[in-house]
Amino acid sequence: MIRLVNRSLFISGAGTGIGLATAHLAHSLGAMVSGTVFSDGEIRNLDGIIPAERCFKLDVTDEIALKNAVAKAATASGGIDGVLASAGIIKLLTSEETDSNDWARILDVNLNASFNLAKFTIPYLRQRTPASIVMISSQIGLVGHRNAAAYAASKSAINGLARSIALELANVNIRVNAIAPGPVATGMTAETRANKDKYNALLERIPLGRFGTAKEIANLAAFLLSDSSSFITGQVIVADGGFTAQ
Repeated sequence: MIRLVNRSLFISGAGTGIGLATAHLAHSLGAMVSGTVFSDGEIRNLDGIIPAERCFKLDVTDEIALKNAVAKAATASGGIDGVLASAGIIKLLTSEETDSNDWARILDVNLNASFNLAKFTIPYLRQRTPASIVMISSQIGLVGHRNAAAYAASKSAINGLARSIALELANVNIRVNAIAPGPVATGMTAETRANKDKYNALLERIPLGRFGTAKEIANLAAFLLSDSSSFITGQVIVADGGFTAQ
């Protein structure tokens, strides 16, 4: 059974998609949740889940703001012993269409911010071991995507980042893993799902015959953040309906 009672968790991208689903699930399992959001609307999504003093509206690429948010969350909740780096963006562009601003922004949000979140929380995690860091990768980081080179590069890098930090921190009982979701029905896939031809073409490539849900990925995140996964570290766990098994 997954238990998060008395756990203090910090979630980036807590206001939408997988981050939001994990915040709700973790709260229901007894965790004290803090996190970042990007807009006032996302703050409203977290009513009853994250109180104002632990909910931080910021751009995760702002290193100073992110570091301050982590410090404030640790103070408000008495520490941090679990982290989910789920803030992310995608732009469907060919390599020729991807300009330097697109490239930099996608890597800043998906990769650099995940690294910074881990870096800023590690000192607090050391005080609350056993502890866990989970990063959201993607199946696209394993198999590529013809219209998302920057996104694929950022998610491939997440896999190496998670494995490397896992090796650094194993001796202090801080586990680090990545989750690589396949097609999930969130805002990130809204454009594809709105196009009937693209949607059906992708659906045909998923052996389970459907998109996943944010809650299904949240279940996996909660497992990795809990002591139920106490012997798992340095892994990239794929949840994609069988897509990459082909």
